[in-house]
Amino acid sequence: MEKSGLRFVYWFAYFNLDSPSVRYRAKYPLKFAKEYLGINSKLVVPGYSPKKILSFIGTYFSALFYPKKNSIIVIQRVSSNFIYSNLLKLLVLARQKKTVYDLDDAVYLTNDPKTIHFFARNCNYISAGSKKISYHLSELNKRVIHITSPTPDFGIVKNLRNKEFTIGWIGIYSPGHRKSLFKYVFPALKKLEFNCRVVLIGIKDRSDREEIIGYLKNKPNIRLMIPKDIDWKNEIEIQNRISEFDVGVATLLNEEAQLAKSGIKVKQYMNNGIPVICNNLPENNNYVLDKYNGYLCDSSIEFSQRITEIREMSDEEYWEISKNARNSIQNFSHQKFFIEFKRLLSGAHSSY
Repeated sequence: MEKSGLRFVYWFAYFNLDSPSVRYRAKYPLKFAKEYLGINSKLVVPGYSPKKILSFIGTYFSALFYPKKNSIIVIQRVSSNFIYSNLLKLLVLARQKKTVYDLDDAVYLTNDPKTIHFFARNCNYISAGSKKISYHLSELNKRVIHITSPTPDFGIVKNLRNKEFTIGWIGIYSPGHRKSLFKYVFPALKKLEFNCRVVLIGIKDRSDREEIIGYLKNKPNIRLMIPKDIDWKNEIEIQNRISEFDVGVATLLNEEAQLAKSGIKVKQYMNNGIPVICNNLPENNNYVLDKYNGYLCDSSIEFSQRITEIREMSDEEYWEISKNARNSIQNFSHQKFFIEFKRLLSGAHSSY
C-alpha cells in the first residue's frame, strides 16, 4: 500500500487493552501503520492512574490546540456520559473536520445511545466494524463505511494435523456466545462418535466450566480442555494456541446485536490457516466461502456433519482448505484496513 497523506493519528479508545476491540482495531493497526506506512500515532486509554491521566491531558491538548500536520482524531466506541466522553465531545466540536467515530459493536442496543448518536452526528466520518452498524449509523451521518476489524499477521500458520483431532473455540464467553454454543456446537459434539479433543479458550467462570463439563459428561470419546490462564495481551501466544486446532468453530445468533458483530473469530482462525465451521450469517459469510476455506451451517446437525467431514479428509484435501483459509487474510489484513480508512478520509460513504 502506498503511503497516504495521513501522517498522525490521535486515537482515543473507550477501554484498555483488555478489550479485543482496542487491541484489534487500535493497538495492532497503529503499530502496523508506523512500521509500514510511516504513520505515527498516540493511543490513549481511559483510566485514573496518574500516568494515564497525564497521557490523556498531553494528547488531548495537542489535538485540540496544536494538531499535528496531516493528522486525524479517532474516537473509538466511547458511549458513556462521564468526564472522558464529555471532554472528547468538546474536542470533536472544535476539530470536527479531523474526526472519526469508530464503532465495531452494536452498543446502541444495550447502552443509552445519546452519546453514540452525538459522535455519529458530529464526527466528520464514521468507521463501522460491520455492515449492520454502517447501515444503522448512516441515518445519522452519510460519511460512513464498513471497515472490518483486521487480524495481526505474525506468520504463525498451522503445519501439522493432530493425531487426536482437535476442535477449537476462542472468545469472550458472553451470554450471547454461551447461548449460540449451546444451540449449535455443544449439541453437535454430542453427536460425534469418534475420539477427539475439544479446546475452549476464554471460559473463565467456574460455574460456566462446570456447566459445559456436565453437558458432555456422558461423552467419553471427547477430551475436553478449558484452559484457565490466558494472557489476552500476548497475541503470539494466542495465535500459537489457535494454530494447534484442526478446525475452529464460530457461532452467531440471528439477532440484531450478534448480526452486527465483525466476525473476528472466523478471521482469527483463518489468519493461522485453520479451516472454519460457522453459521451462515453476516459477518461470517462475508469471509467464509462454503467448502473453500471452511463451511457455513444452519443447524447443529450440519455442524456435526462438517466437523466429521473435516476430520475424515485426506491430507491433500485438508491442506488445500487450510491454504485457502490462510490466503483469505487479504480480505481482513492491516493493509486492507488502511486502504478502507484512506477511502473513508477521501470521501467514500454509505458502504453497506
